[in-house]
Amino acid sequence: MFLKYLLALLLTVVVEGLVAWPFGFRTVRSQLALAMINCLTNPALNLLLLTLAWLGMKVTLLPVVLLELGVVAVEWGLLVYVFGGTKRWLFLLALTANAASFLAGLLLFWR
Repeated sequence: MFLKYLLALLLTVVVEGLVAWPFGFRTVRSQLALAMINCLTNPALNLLLLTLAWLGMKVTLLPVVLLELGVVAVEWGLLVYVFGGTKRWLFLLALTANAASFLAGLLLFWR
């Protein structure tokens, strides 16, 4: 089970790093910062989902999408903090990157 979550984290880091490339995040430093942000938000999201399941809540698409929107907000705030710049552009990056990694995760992990 640990490997599944490690794979999910790796998938997130790779997909969101690729999505960030056309947004101008091409340096090793910026990609590393994005990976570190994902290393905070992805395990936190998965821990929340595991906790909800442990509490007996059926984890359907709706709570996952709502929590993903929370991740977008947190990552957007962290992107603004780390990189500064245009907030709208960084929000678009957070939204696009998370949508892409969410869809990739759905394709690989959703049953």
